[in-house]
Amino acid sequence: MRKALVVLLSLALFCIACSTAWVSELDSILAAAAPALINILQIVAVANGQPVNSILEAKINSDATDIETLAADFTKATAASAPGICEELQAAISAYQADQQLVLQVAQVSDPSTQTKITQLADLVVGTVGAITAVVPPCQGSASSQGVKTKNLYSISDFEANYNRILLAPTGNTAVDAATRRLKLRQHTKIVRWLTFGRLR
Repeated sequence: MRKALVVLLSLALFCIACSTAWVSELDSILAAAAPALINILQIVAVANGQPVNSILEAKINSDATDIETLAADFTKATAASAPGICEELQAAISAYQADQQLVLQVAQVSDPSTQTKITQLADLVVGTVGAITAVVPPCQGSASSQGVKTKNLYSISDFEANYNRILLAPTGNTAVDAATRRLKLRQHTKIVRWLTFGRLR
């Protein structure tokens, strides 16, 4: 009897871990993708000798936070509330995707080498929306039963390596090259960021 109880508890804990595994994966994607998108705004600002578009920067951060919050809420939702939360989550993802389009609209500079860098970085970042939508369970399914379907399909480390390689490639523009050295992505888990008071990202 005791052995059976231990097995059942272990199975329950395993199922809980599976049901929330997609949230951790989603958080990891956003922890790299949102800063990568904001970096593009910073490169544009430096290249054009203008301030960073702080309104769009704040919107990107806010929309990424909304996705993370709603994803966590979705995993804890009741059967009755799950469809509504899932629709809100899908709307938040759409808002984040719209942010990317806004960045692409303002990401225009006169320096051809810097523009090439921006275009290549933007192409990488746009792909993160597909990674996000692949991780999030469909609204007609449940968060617990659908949440681990995309394990190992998207590599954050590959994204970061490619992003940093393009980011650090010299353009010949002294100001841009100096700025991009400070924008390198460094991916750490949420707990590492928390334990280091945000110093490691």
